[in-house]
Amino acid sequence: MSPKTGVNSRELGLESSASDKIGAGKQKNLTFVFEVKKDKKYKIGLQPTSSDYDEEIDEVTLTLNTKKYAKSYNKLQDPAKALQAYTEVLYLNKENVDYDKYVTADKTAVIEEQKKAFNEELKGAFSNSLTDKAKKDFFNMYKDVLKEKASVKTKVIANANNKAVVEVEYTTVNLSDLYSYVSQLKRAYTDETKDYDTEHSEEFAASKFKDIVNELETKEGSRPLRIFMVKEDGKWTVKSSDLYSDSLGKTFGSSYIR
Repeated sequence: MSPKTGVNSRELGLESSASDKIGAGKQKNLTFVFEVKKDKKYKIGLQPTSSDYDEEIDEVTLTLNTKKYAKSYNKLQDPAKALQAYTEVLYLNKENVDYDKYVTADKTAVIEEQKKAFNEELKGAFSNSLTDKAKKDFFNMYKDVLKEKASVKTKVIANANNKAVVEVEYTTVNLSDLYSYVSQLKRAYTDETKDYDTEHSEEFAASKFKDIVNELETKEGSRPLRIFMVKEDGKWTVKSSDLYSDSLGKTFGSSYIR
């Protein structure tokens, strides 16, 4: 086989064995990291070389049957279950029975990150004229729509040493059209009333926010997010990473859709 090697090994603390020497009649443990598919059989060939370059050494062939590791494979999927529950409960206001079983998280901090991203979108649409109460109400309306329209599908890419990389395919509400909707309503108010006070036109647009957010279309991400997770005290949580900088808070709180 020609395996795909080095897969996510750096972030998970996995290291493949480097070239080394071994004496005649001796044994040595070697580690190699590569991708395999579930329920498949593989033949792995290792080609030793001799210090005597004229000597030919037969290839060592090992057989790997992944069916033998079905139980451990199922356990490796726990981070995907955790992230599915993490995203649905914290960002999408949905219920997921796996949350308490698999997830540990600072709920307040996670939701505040999402709210901060959402408020930046409001600032762009409403010229920062909204009250704190209005922002809170609008955020709750937005979360209600996410609950109804947004969805995620998670998949473990790598899992070792209590660390994991999980891919997230997602569909979310497209906030990039928020500014356009608000602008149209403000223009409509001015044209209808001949009142050119921008504060009044913004108040009118704000009064229609529930209608606006319900009319926003959904958009599917062009590529999956990659999220880094760690296991703490037997449960999984999301951690920031230099290699995996995708943000669930931005994805489900702003117009940032990859």
